[in-house]
Amino acid sequence: MKLRGKTAVVTGGAQGIGRAIALGLAREGASVAVADLQREKVEAVAAEARNFDVTAIAVQTDVAKEDSVANLARQALGRFDRVDILVNDAGIFPQARVTEMSEQDWDRVLDVNLGGNFLCCRAFAPSMRAQKYGRIISIASGIAHTGAVAGAHYAASKAGIVGFIKAVARELGPDGITANALCPNIINTELPQSHRTPAELHERLIRNPLGHAMEPDDLVGTILFLASDAASYITGQAVNVNCGTVMI
Repeated sequence: MKLRGKTAVVTGGAQGIGRAIALGLAREGASVAVADLQREKVEAVAAEARNFDVTAIAVQTDVAKEDSVANLARQALGRFDRVDILVNDAGIFPQARVTEMSEQDWDRVLDVNLGGNFLCCRAFAPSMRAQKYGRIISIASGIAHTGAVAGAHYAASKAGIVGFIKAVARELGPDGITANALCPNIINTELPQSHRTPAELHERLIRNPLGHAMEPDDLVGTILFLASDAASYITGQAVNVNCGTVMI
């Protein structure tokens, strides 16, 4: 197992992409702290992860709140002594056009999607620096490159993640820490399902050069690679995993 002996924290781990990542890391031998606002769901994912004979804990966390993220760091470091891998997946996308968007909606999306990255990276960077090792992986989006109707706040937050991760890569690289972002396009999760009918969603999902409807598990292989020692010299990158929907 590629990650045996490693420990990981995954935010947004209660469902969708975050759940798939948490279980993928556990399957490869990593102990996992699964963080999310949804207590019952996140506890269920941690229980699933323990089926792979690893230690897994659930921590109810609001990544937009400093004290909640500090509690996540205390619990993860208290249970595992170290955290080798941080995956920032927590995010929201309440759709609204710019002319109809409230300042509250704008602030909330930026606070969760981008602010959560900042708070989590700041919370775990000191311990990674002390151990001279770390892997930080943040889930951005192809929308960071293309924008989206009714998604200016989301696009701004995801583009911000890309820029933020590049800065983190430069700051933490001398301490043996890599930082990268993943930019998927639309994936068959609860979020797009809430915006479209099943037929509309399927048509959108297969609208790519491979004609493949991406599922959360389709991102896991890239996450495992970036979290492994095989990716020791990859940092500051925004990796597109999207069946060729966005090519840059």
